[in-house]
Amino acid sequence: NIMKFKEFWKTYSREVAKLLTTHFALAIFSILSTSAFLLIQTESTKNLLCVLICVLVFIFYYYLVRTQMWNLGARDRLTANGGRMKLNRLTGLYLGLLASIPSFIVNIIYLVSYTYRDYASFQTLHSVFACIELIWDAQAMGLRLATGSPYAYLTASILPALFAGLAYFLGTNEWSLFGHKKTEN
Repeated sequence: NIMKFKEFWKTYSREVAKLLTTHFALAIFSILSTSAFLLIQTESTKNLLCVLICVLVFIFYYYLVRTQMWNLGARDRLTANGGRMKLNRLTGLYLGLLASIPSFIVNIIYLVSYTYRDYASFQTLHSVFACIELIWDAQAMGLRLATGSPYAYLTASILPALFAGLAYFLGTNEWSLFGHKKTEN
């Protein structure tokens, strides 16, 4: 299994790096687009706008990841059709999960420190990871503000992995919601 993972990593590590770069860029974009609405005085309006921005950011996230992963899926399908590899339609999901590892680690530490923040030894840890979580998983900031739940940040870990898996799967089938050109056989 270690040899399989090494080969997988050798083949797809650049794609994971691209997904991480997209995640970071979208976190900055999310901070900029959500922070403008934090000045609104009416709580219900602010929550509605933050959730709306959050949904639009995730739609934009899918659009950014779709092209990369769709093309990779289509390329892998052609390679598999040529007999040079075995096609695994879950590769995109695996890549998305690998790229989400930093988010999952930050999520877990944040949730544990949030749960035990009243204890003196966890107060500093919670303060530090609340800031890291806010910056790294800013895509879910609107949901966190609207719901008040610390679990809202998990959407910034789970949805990108699902988006990568969906786009890769659609690429292996050369099917798209947005009208992609078919690859040449």
